[in-house]
Amino acid sequence: MMTQQARQTREETILHHRERLNAVLLHIQENLDARLTIEALSAVAGFSPFHFHRIFAAYLQETASDYVRRIRLEWAARRLIFGEEPVTEIGLAAGYETPAAFGRAFKRRFDESPRSFREQRRSALYISNWEPLLLQPEIIRRPDRRLAYITCIGAEADSEAVWRTLQRLAAEESCEAVSQPDYEHSYVHVFRDRPGEGITPAERMRVDAGIVLAEGAAFQPQGQVGLQELAGGVYAVFRHRGRRREALWQAIFKRWLPQSEVRLRDAPPYQETAAAPVSGRGGDEAVAIHIPVFGSLYELQHKLKDKEKEMAPEVRAAELPHRRMISITRHVYIDELHKHLNDSFESLAQIIDEEGVERDGHPVAIYHGHVNEENNGPVEVGIPVKEVPAIAAEVESRDLTGGCVAYTTLTLRQAHFPEILGYYDAVYRWMEENGHRAAASPSEVYLTRPMDDDAEMEQPFMQIVWPYE
Repeated sequence: MMTQQARQTREETILHHRERLNAVLLHIQENLDARLTIEALSAVAGFSPFHFHRIFAAYLQETASDYVRRIRLEWAARRLIFGEEPVTEIGLAAGYETPAAFGRAFKRRFDESPRSFREQRRSALYISNWEPLLLQPEIIRRPDRRLAYITCIGAEADSEAVWRTLQRLAAEESCEAVSQPDYEHSYVHVFRDRPGEGITPAERMRVDAGIVLAEGAAFQPQGQVGLQELAGGVYAVFRHRGRRREALWQAIFKRWLPQSEVRLRDAPPYQETAAAPVSGRGGDEAVAIHIPVFGSLYELQHKLKDKEKEMAPEVRAAELPHRRMISITRHVYIDELHKHLNDSFESLAQIIDEEGVERDGHPVAIYHGHVNEENNGPVEVGIPVKEVPAIAAEVESRDLTGGCVAYTTLTLRQAHFPEILGYYDAVYRWMEENGHRAAASPSEVYLTRPMDDDAEMEQPFMQIVWPYE
């Protein structure tokens, strides 16, 4: 049985190992173009090469050589997609002495040459069934800040134990875990690898989980908790509440970034939250995702404002007549919506065909409440008719209120969740800007049948219609 003294000695040894490894991992990150040999890295750690090799593999689940090679190649892959440097320059910056050596290593890792990878991945940024999110990032300049952090791999960054350790050490050192007055958040995920990229396997994702330290606070690294500088500079900040964060990251890098024509700085993106981001929480906490970008505040703010106007949907006004319709209403979550639209439309269409009544317009879906992953709002699917046929079960008949409406027309490519929410926002803003207020729930009017698999991506597919007064 292990004695108390032996247990304490073992825990102190583990903390010492983690502290030394933190220094090594930061050294690798900041010196990818240097000769990162086992001898050089073991010197940074303060261990013999043999001892360092065993410790690194035990904690990181891969050898130091494999880790360095993977990090270099994944960094190079990101620069190939988002950077403007020539392939040769990227290879040299990734620590390869010749273009041939870089090309061979890259092909072994990604099964294609660096040039082919760049061509394929860049073109894929623009080939999407989804319209770019109508995101409106805030362009801000951040000062350098200090971060007490723990290096995490995979899902560790959302571990309650990680954040409890950070909070305890911050409290012990009398370091208030608060940001400066200008800042909204103080808990940070620094993404050494980017979510949703498809470059780094999920189980190998490197994330520094940390707490921003108050200015002037005294803090000494201790064990697995290190101290690093959270780089300042210009950032595009995307604010988000709720889940689907991976979809947001993908939208930023695969849609917003190419469409906005903003260039990335070679610094890690990060997200901040007001509370420790522990997995299993409701998922409704607000986050601010910081994307490091090139340029001055003035230039970027004006550039993005012009781009936003260029991409803004056209909202129009119309006056619709009062009509009758038959409909089916169900409470659904977002993943149940497609089935509800299809099934209800087919049921209603069958009744209309069997009864031989004439339709009086396109199918509609009226959203009487919020529908997403957390809310199963009531959604009414209806078909306007000239006369009401015989109905039964859950089918109802009622008036489809007419009057003044604001609307915008979408193609199938634009009509996907969550991107479609931006178009609802655009219609609502139009009403506000023109001195109107919503008079009833918004609806989607399908110019073909709902979720028509045969519809073409670029043809008008549906309209978002919002009654106002």
